[in-house]
Amino acid sequence: MTIKRKIISRAYTIRQHNMILKTINNPKIFNQTKQIHEVDIPPLCPKTGNPITGSTLTITYAPDQLMLEVYSLNEYIASFIGSNEVRDIELFTQVVARDCHSILGVHVSVIGKFILNIGQTVICECQS
Repeated sequence: MTIKRKIISRAYTIRQHNMILKTINNPKIFNQTKQIHEVDIPPLCPKTGNPITGSTLTITYAPDQLMLEVYSLNEYIASFIGSNEVRDIELFTQVVARDCHSILGVHVSVIGKFILNIGQTVICECQS
């Protein structure tokens, strides 16, 4: 007798900020092999206004039972605005990768393309 384990969608709350990252069940209508979310990043630093418009975060993973819920992903990213715990874009990229990996339980790649108001673009890539 085979027992199928069904994982229901869940929410992952990060204690420091009450940031909530939610998932939905993977409908598995087709054999989906890759999910890519490209999210516009708002200015995270209230003092410098960095990063500026055009900055993005790309989250890539091969879903198993769960997928990231798109609306909560936007709210999750916005919750970093003015954060005292995540003060630099490199750490921000790592925290997002860690949190996505924790809730999804699969390998996650996060690439942040951060355009700064000093004429530089910084690209951070993190695997979790």
